[in-house]
Amino acid sequence: MESALSRALALIARRDYTEAELKKKLSGYPEPEVEAAIKRLKGWGYLDDRRVAETYVRVRRGRWGPRKLRWHLKQRGVSEADLEAVLPEEDREAALRLLEKRRTRFLGKKERAVRFLLGRGYSLETALWAWDRLQEGGGEG
Repeated sequence: MESALSRALALIARRDYTEAELKKKLSGYPEPEVEAAIKRLKGWGYLDDRRVAETYVRVRRGRWGPRKLRWHLKQRGVSEADLEAVLPEEDREAALRLLEKRRTRFLGKKERAVRFLLGRGYSLETALWAWDRLQEGGGEG
């Protein structure tokens, strides 16, 4: 039978996992064996929640705001301390760029544009700011 460590190595070879995700994947193994495997993987530098969070943010930044990033990372089991370390400040310009890409879709449809940005994880304040800039023609370049 396969050990928890060998199964964990096989999983991590395909993609990065947070500690919580890996524990869930290894739930069929005895708890002491899982804990030992996780301790070993951390010692080798193969398991690092902060690195997973940094990569996740880097890949999705610009398309998602900090609120949506935070929610998804919490679902993956990233600690509050790691979230604070990796999450960017809200980027108003990124929100404006998202609206500019879809300018024709939102012409004269403030509610729809704001709802779109809220769904992407931006605050109401940022969504309204981006809408105002779009109406001023601030994004044409």
